[in-house]
Amino acid sequence: MKKNATVVGIGVNLSRTDQLRAKLMGEVSEYERQLSELKTNGTYVNFTMIQTYKELIAARKDMLGRLPVTY
Repeated sequence: MKKNATVVGIGVNLSRTDQLRAKLMGEVSEYERQLSELKTNGTYVNFTMIQTYKELIAARKDMLGRLPVTY
C-alpha cells in the first residue's frame, strides 16, 4: 500500500525533498561556476554581479540547510 505524502502549504511535500535538494545543489554549482568565471574574466571586475552571485549562493545554501533530511 502506498504511503500518503505529508503536504504542507501549497504543494510542499515534506516527505520527499531529494528532487528539491538536487535542484538547489545544481543551482549552487552553476552560480559558483559563473562567479569563478566572472572573477577571472578579463580586466573589468563587476563587483555588483559578484555580490549578486554570492547572495544567490548563500540563499540556496540556507534553503538546503533548512530542508529536512530524508533517507
